[in-house]
Amino acid sequence: MHTLESSALSSNSSPVAHRTIGLVAGEGDLPIIAAKNATQEGHTVIGFSLDARTYSQLQNVCQRVYPISAGLLGQTFALLQQEGVQDLVFAGKVNKWILFRNPRLDKLAIEALQQLRASSPLSDDQMMGTLCRMLEGIGIQVIPQSRFLKELLLPAGVLTQEHPTENELQDIAYGFRLAKTIGEIDVGQSVVVKDGMALALEAIEGTDACIRRAGAWGRRSLWWFRRRHPGGCVVKVAKPQQDNRFDIPTVGLRTMKTLHKAGFRVLAVEASQTLFLEPEAMINFANRHRLVIAIMPAPVRDDL
Repeated sequence: MHTLESSALSSNSSPVAHRTIGLVAGEGDLPIIAAKNATQEGHTVIGFSLDARTYSQLQNVCQRVYPISAGLLGQTFALLQQEGVQDLVFAGKVNKWILFRNPRLDKLAIEALQQLRASSPLSDDQMMGTLCRMLEGIGIQVIPQSRFLKELLLPAGVLTQEHPTENELQDIAYGFRLAKTIGEIDVGQSVVVKDGMALALEAIEGTDACIRRAGAWGRRSLWWFRRRHPGGCVVKVAKPQQDNRFDIPTVGLRTMKTLHKAGFRVLAVEASQTLFLEPEAMINFANRHRLVIAIMPAPVRDDL
């Protein structure tokens, strides 16, 4: 089993020490970890939170925190310039549908969306790429999401007492090919595979919902089969064109609990390309329930 202390990766894109770092925070623990690490390095961290719970937590680790709305770009850009932000990092989950659930769009956001719809589908990569170019246009550099999360990236290996079976290794290899394919067209990063069958492909709903959907379908349609052949693999990978400034694949204890409840056995991810939240808790949970966490070297070969 790999020790977590050996997992940190070096970064060639580190900003100069003692910078003013802007942190655009979505849901979850990643923004809190990033803010703590940046502060420990001596940076001034200013939070810009899209999530109410995260906003409250960031107040304990950032010099200042502002609540922001995804569609009010002009207001957010003004705050970034007012605070003298030099480097900006995105951390935490932000769903694309946040723009459509309760849209509040200012002139700058509307112009950006019009440009996107005129030139390409409204994909995550296109949206974030456009946003990064706009930020660079006002002198703010968007730095890799992993810059302050390096210890959460782990190398190849099996972290659990249980290891994948030969059949599961074949499913993992197939799952990697599927996930890379849907990632290439910016649909999702995760798939669920069992005995050579694709049970679910992730779209806008996210990884956990994808796993639950696969589990629900399996219970309805494969109950007789699953009794004799339990298991199944959840595979999550980086997109082939992954932009490390945002949307790095992330798994955590919630992923393992969702996987277990849905009736699956294996979580397989890509080495040094996946952020692990609460890795020790994930491993302990997996070992208690005889689950597998496999970190695979990329590319996964057909002859595994």
